[in-house]
Amino acid sequence: MTRAVGSVLALVVLLGLACADDGNDHAYRQRRAEQLAAEFRASQESAAAAASSDPGAGTTSETPVVEPTGLVVPVIALDNTFRPEIVEISVGDEVLWENRGMNEHNVLRVEGDGWGVEVDDFQPGDVYAHVFTEPGEFRYFCSIHGTEDVGMIGTVIVVSS
Repeated sequence: MTRAVGSVLALVVLLGLACADDGNDHAYRQRRAEQLAAEFRASQESAAAAASSDPGAGTTSETPVVEPTGLVVPVIALDNTFRPEIVEISVGDEVLWENRGMNEHNVLRVEGDGWGVEVDDFQPGDVYAHVFTEPGEFRYFCSIHGTEDVGMIGTVIVVSS
């Protein structure tokens, strides 16, 4: 009996170590965040180049252009929660959601459109990023593990710099 308990305890310890944050996760998230930020900047530069070749195209005076700050704030989808549940960022900052759990998730904005990710693109191991270009309070949720008000919910509070 003692030997069986010892074996089970050893297995639990090994599983705990296998699931622990080993420092490489941070390096991976940082590299991935930098990659996503570079892709975003490249798409912004491409759009700006297209707009400059066509003076009538692009943004209007009603749509201010916001340069990304380069700051990336991670939110982890894990065990049917967003961690942290509330983040406060500045205009131009980027939020990087990473599905580090065993379940599929989505990130759906409570009000409006313009950002979010569906289940097909947010499987375990997937990431999704969005640069917030205007101040406000943006609530979101996972429709698989919650509703707009309870369960797997989160809020991004964006303040002017």
